[in-house]
Amino acid sequence: MNVTLRRQVLDSAKALFMANGYEKVGMREIARSIGLNPMQIYRLNLSKTDILAEIILELNAEQIRLQAQLCASVTGDTVFERVCGYLLELYRLDITYLPIRSVGAAYGWMWNDYYEAKITAQIFDLVAPVVTYLSEANLDEIPARCYAIWSLYYVGYRHAVINAGTAEGCLAEIKPSLQLLFPC
Repeated sequence: MNVTLRRQVLDSAKALFMANGYEKVGMREIARSIGLNPMQIYRLNLSKTDILAEIILELNAEQIRLQAQLCASVTGDTVFERVCGYLLELYRLDITYLPIRSVGAAYGWMWNDYYEAKITAQIFDLVAPVVTYLSEANLDEIPARCYAIWSLYYVGYRHAVINAGTAEGCLAEIKPSLQLLFPC
């Protein structure tokens, strides 16, 4: 596999998706932007959905790399405040890539088992600080709480997608429901 060509395809697609949105970019545009024809991209075993999944994997990996820095900026006396602080930081990063992130969940059902497994593993890595906060607070049912928190996270992100909302707005959208997962 031509790693350099694959990198060019992903970089070009990411830039085009950011500028024009996923729906408005086709394989022809991606190929044309790097002087190829679409068949050359397909020979790399990349469909448009695969390209999106690869970009999502890279964005998730970047958030995981930044996790220590994100956690260092989280403040709060309660577990609820710390979880909210961490989610706020994730929202800020995700909004940076809104044209890509907003379609990630919508097209996730089209990903093959390979991408589904990799992205799921990354999500567990992204939730790791929440697990730590919940464990330090000696809360029970941590896996169930984490699934609920992550589900709510996506509900909050819709605020940014639909209303061009801010990270703070995304968090405000889910705070009442999120509060139900924590003892008074």
